Formats: sequence, C-alpha cells, structure tokens
Amino acid sequence: MQRRDALRFLGAATLAPLLPLSARARWSRGLDLHRQLRAGAAGQALSAPQMAQVRALADAILPRTDTPGAVDVGAPEFVDLLLAEWYSEEDRKRLLAGLDALDARCRETQGKPFAELDKSAQAAFLATVDGKRGAAGTPEDAYTRIKDQLIYGFLTAKPIAAIVNTTPIIPGRFDGCIQLRSPQ
Repeated sequence: MQRRDALRFLGAATLAPLLPLSARARWSRGLDLHRQLRAGAAGQALSAPQMAQVRALADAILPRTDTPGAVDVGAPEFVDLLLAEWYSEEDRKRLLAGLDALDARCRETQGKPFAELDKSAQAAFLATVDGKRGAAGTPEDAYTRIKDQLIYGFLTAKPIAAIVNTTPIIPGRFDGCIQLRSPQ
C-alpha cells in the first residue's frame, strides 16, 4: 500500500483535533480554515522557530512526491491557525511546550534544531519519537499531535481533497459473482 493510499483511509481518524464534532463537521471546519488562510488569515500561535520546526516536520512526514507535499498545500500554516483559533489556552500552551521539548531533545541528541538537520538525520530523530506515547507536554505527545494536525491540514487542502474525493477506495473493478476457487 502506498503512503498516499494509507492517508486516504486514515483521513477521518486524523480529524481528531476537533473531537467534539462529527466527521462531516470536522471536514467542513478544515475546509473553512483553508479558506481563511487563502483570504490572508494567520494563526500566530507559533513563534518563528516553532513555525520552522513545524515546516520541517511537515516536509519530513508528507514530502512532495508526484502529488504536492504538506508544505506545498499550506499544512504548517493550517496548524498555526488551528492552534490559534480552536485550541484552548491551556491545550495550546501544553502543545507548544511539548514542541519546544521536542526541539530541545533534538538539540541534545543531534546537536542542532530539527529544522536545520538534513533529511537522513531528521528521519533518524523522528524514529525515536514516532509511534511512542507520552504524557501531555512531552516530545512524544507533541509529535503525535502535530503529525495528526499536519495530516488533517494536508487532507483538507483543496488540491489533496480533490485527489482523495475522486480516487476510488477500492481500486480496480469489483466482480461479485465470479468464482474464487476452482470446483473440486
């Protein structure tokens, strides 16, 4: 299964930052946030170093391939606006503290901020936090939440939503009446 195919299936789950809403409402909210970004809205929840870190994370998680990457469709800016407009002050502070802790751990282990690492060093560092659980405010928790938000912003971006909405979930054709095994 290709990475982009897996993202299509995970789309509804990645809308988790807006848990109190239905999947349809979360999808609509994502589209609205992208409209606000196109109209010039800015979140300003992230500092300049945090935005550089989120951009580098976006490029590492969803790089450009034969389709646009997360940076190309504005997913980092989407995360900034989502944090500024949707998250409570307490949740936002906890997530930003975790993001700072993630960068501090990167500086400890790699000697540089995440945004300044080359692609192979970024991948090696992300392998230490990806898929791991952590308490609120920890690097593991911040990475998981930012990753979810980046995927949410990626999937609800107009170019990607058009691809997702026009791609059949079951590839190929379905023949429900064909014999699967030869008679014995």
